[in-house]
Amino acid sequence: MKVSGRGAKALLRPTLFILLGAAAVLGMAPVDRTLFKDIPPDDPARAVIQTVLGSTFYSMRREFTAKDWTGSGFAGAWERARRYFPGQTYLVRPGTYFMTHGFGADGRLFMEVHESAYLSLCVGNRMTFTPGSVVAAYGRMLALPDGGEAAAFREKIGWLEPFFRDEPGQRGLRKALGEALYRRLLEDLREEDYHMLAGGLMHEGMHAGLNDALVARLQADFGAGKSAVQWDELRAFMAEIGYHGAYGRWAEGDMADGWRQIERSLGDLERLRKNPRLNNGPDLARFERARADIWAYAALLRLRMREIWQSARRVQALAQSFREDYIKGAPPVDLETQLKDLERATAGFAAAAGEAIQASEIALRFLEDLLDEWSDWSAGRRSFPPPVTDSAAIIKQFKGVRWPEPALASAGAAALMKKATEALEKDRTSS
Repeated sequence: MKVSGRGAKALLRPTLFILLGAAAVLGMAPVDRTLFKDIPPDDPARAVIQTVLGSTFYSMRREFTAKDWTGSGFAGAWERARRYFPGQTYLVRPGTYFMTHGFGADGRLFMEVHESAYLSLCVGNRMTFTPGSVVAAYGRMLALPDGGEAAAFREKIGWLEPFFRDEPGQRGLRKALGEALYRRLLEDLREEDYHMLAGGLMHEGMHAGLNDALVARLQADFGAGKSAVQWDELRAFMAEIGYHGAYGRWAEGDMADGWRQIERSLGDLERLRKNPRLNNGPDLARFERARADIWAYAALLRLRMREIWQSARRVQALAQSFREDYIKGAPPVDLETQLKDLERATAGFAAAAGEAIQASEIALRFLEDLLDEWSDWSAGRRSFPPPVTDSAAIIKQFKGVRWPEPALASAGAAALMKKATEALEKDRTSS
C-alpha cells in the first residue's frame, strides 16, 4: 500500500540486494530494512507502532457494529497486524511507500512500515509532548535558525504557547487546567495522526488474512494481465476507507464535546461579569482557569480538524489511486459504476470537510478575539467585559457548522469490500 504513484511491488530478497547495490553505485542513501523485533523497544518508531497496535481505541472497535467488525473482517485484520508485529514487520528507511507487503525468500508474507511524513510526525510528537520533555523541546526549536519547527509548535498549541517557554510556566498551566485536562492535552498532541498509521495497519492486516500462495498468484495473474482487477487490493483499500469513516464519526463527536466544554467555560466567565475588576483572589483564579480551559479545548479542536482533513484526503486518494494502480482493461460494469460512485462520494466528503474546517476555524478566531477582550478587562485595560451576546454568537456559529456525514463513502466502500471478498472466495474455492 502506498499514498500515490504506481502499485506496491512484492519485495524478494534478491531484488532487495540489487536495489541496495544500485543505490550505493548511484550515491544514494542505502535502504535500511530492519525487523521491528531487532529494534530496541524504546526506539520512538517502534514505540509508536507498538502503542497504536496495543490500543483498543485505535482499532475503532467501538465505532463499528458487531456485525461489521467481525463479519466484514476488521477484527481479523487488526489481530493479524498485531500478530505480525514485531517479528514479521519491517521498518524501511528511507521510505518509498506508506506501508506495503511482500514475500520473503521462504515465500512467507511480511509487512513493511516505511518512514513517511506520517510516521515522522508521530515520532517527533512522541518525543515532544510529554510533561518532562515539552519545555526543553520547544526551547530547542526556538534556538534553530529557520524557525519552522517553533512555528509548527505554536500553531498546534495556540494561545497556550507562553506557558511552554519555561518550567514555571508549564507548572502554572498544569495547575490552571487541572491534572486530567493537562495530561489529555499533551497525550492527544503526542498521538496526533496515530489513526493514519492504524488505518494503514488495518489495510495490511487484510492482506495478511489470505493464503500466501493465493496472494502471490493473484498478484502474478494481475501483473500478467490475466485478471482485470486485483481483488485482494480492492478489499484492503476499502477496509482502510471504512476505518477512516469510523474515525471521522468519532472525531466529530469529540469536537462537539469540546465545544460543549468551551460553552461551559464561557458561562464561568460570564459569572464574573458582576465584578468591577478582578483582584488577586479566588475570582482571578477562576478567570484564569476558565480561560486556560478554553485555550486548551481550542487546541484540541484544531487537532481533530487536522486529523479529519488527513482522513478526508487519504480516502479520496485511495479511491482515485485504486483505479490507476489495480485495474487493467475493462472491469465488470457494476464494479466500474461502484468505483465511480465512490470517487464522487470521497471527493464530496473531502470538499465538505474542507468547508466545515474553514467555518470552524473562523469561529475559533472569533473566540480568541473574545478572550483577548476578557483578558484586557481582567488586567484593567478595558472598562467592561465583552457583551454576553458575543459568547452566544460564537456558540451559535459553531453549532451552525455542518460536518459531512462519512456514511455515503463508508457504505460504498463496504459494498466494494463485500464484492472483493466474494471474488476472493470464488477464486480460492475454484483453485
